[in-house]
Amino acid sequence: MNEQLKIIISAEVDKLKKGVQDAKQEVSNFKQQVQEASKNVDVNFKKVGEGIKNAAKKIAVGVAGTGTALLALGASTKDYRAEQAKLNSAFETAGASADTAKQVYNDLYRVLGESDTSVEAANHLAKLTTNQKDLSEWTTICQGVYATFGDSLPIEGLTEAANETAKTGSVTGSLADALNWAGISEDEFNAKLEACNSEAEREQLIRKTLIGTYDEAAAAYEKNSAEVLKQNEAQAKLQENLAKLGEVVSPVVTLFTQFATEALAVVV
Repeated sequence: MNEQLKIIISAEVDKLKKGVQDAKQEVSNFKQQVQEASKNVDVNFKKVGEGIKNAAKKIAVGVAGTGTALLALGASTKDYRAEQAKLNSAFETAGASADTAKQVYNDLYRVLGESDTSVEAANHLAKLTTNQKDLSEWTTICQGVYATFGDSLPIEGLTEAANETAKTGSVTGSLADALNWAGISEDEFNAKLEACNSEAEREQLIRKTLIGTYDEAAAAYEKNSAEVLKQNEAQAKLQENLAKLGEVVSPVVTLFTQFATEALAVVV
């Protein structure tokens, strides 16, 4: 991120924090006023109203300029940041790094152009293998299958079925479709799975079979959809950078939430 932009954003965040902290002090002040005026309902609500008005003014000072947009960014990127955290956790639990998780996600997103599906598919791949070369082959498989069948064979379903098949030794779900639709006998493939001695061997059999079946489709899609892939890459980078800004602002969003809770507690 540009250093000058970082300085500007940091200054805006500091103003937001000060605005909320000042507002919280106003809440504390009119809470005491309400208690003192508890015998007179009209006075009570008048003082509450003045307190809320003063608190709102304090917040307005902090939210001026780009503050409103930054706060909205913190809220709008919350789900994305949560999904990325889950993805990083899945790869780290499997023994891989957050950088590997990011690479797999980006490789899938450039093809699928959809965040939730890419995260879900990547999570399943983390359970299949943590080897970067193998993961690269899996993303090529996903690209080839997507190029061939589109949404009629969901990629997250394929990676889930491949994961389950590697563990159980029996073809299931969307993996059966990926094999059958390419003319590969499910019964014959199950026989090959039975001959494997470990989950790792079954994963390798599944991966090598699929890469040999769909690598040409993946290469053709790479050529024919070059501009779409570039656009998806740019969108993924934009999401990542917006999420970084959202993470910076998120403590201020939390302060706003706490302030609202305290303010409501006074008037309810």
